[in-house]
Amino acid sequence: MNSEAAAPLSRLMADRVVPVLRYGDAATAGYAAEIAIQAGCAALELTWTIPGVADLVRALRDKHGDALTLGVGTVLDEAQAREALVAGADFIVSPGLVPGIADMAHAAGALCLLGAFTPSEVLQARRAGADIVKIFPADTGGPRHLAALKSVFPDTVFCPTGGVTRQNMGEYFAAGAALVGIGGNLYDKAAFAARDTAALVRQVMQTREAAHG
Repeated sequence: MNSEAAAPLSRLMADRVVPVLRYGDAATAGYAAEIAIQAGCAALELTWTIPGVADLVRALRDKHGDALTLGVGTVLDEAQAREALVAGADFIVSPGLVPGIADMAHAAGALCLLGAFTPSEVLQARRAGADIVKIFPADTGGPRHLAALKSVFPDTVFCPTGGVTRQNMGEYFAAGAALVGIGGNLYDKAAFAARDTAALVRQVMQTREAAHG
């Protein structure tokens, strides 16, 4: 990791909770992003599955500038990684090991999070240059699984994602997570469907407060 990537790494670790936004259209994803930003989130992950995600990255960057650390997740190959980085992503995230994308990210001054679940996969992610190892799906093994991995990889920065909630994230932090990714559990579904912005902002603020408590 070069010095350019050190700043987004420190911001991600300071934020502790990274919203993982996965929606079927860019407008809905953009609304979810603005909720998170209003609630104080300084880092967001937008998944590649959002139609026009690269344009959304550019739009959020134009509006919020460098105050926002933006990532693109569910990156499955080098072409997707390249497009995300060209759009201005500060970090890219894959659910597994994609050879070459960590080097590509570092060349652009960005971070790379590679997914792993087993000890062998954690080793492979580290060797491939992952700055952070994403434990996915986290809820399959739970906090005990993460604690076991942390015991043999104490210097690895882990980010469990998948099934993490405000209620259980404290267990993941206690097990050794430096940060967590929260997707569909971040927003109350009824409030989101009703576009109850005030309620949603309060909910995300409460999640952030719990992460720093």
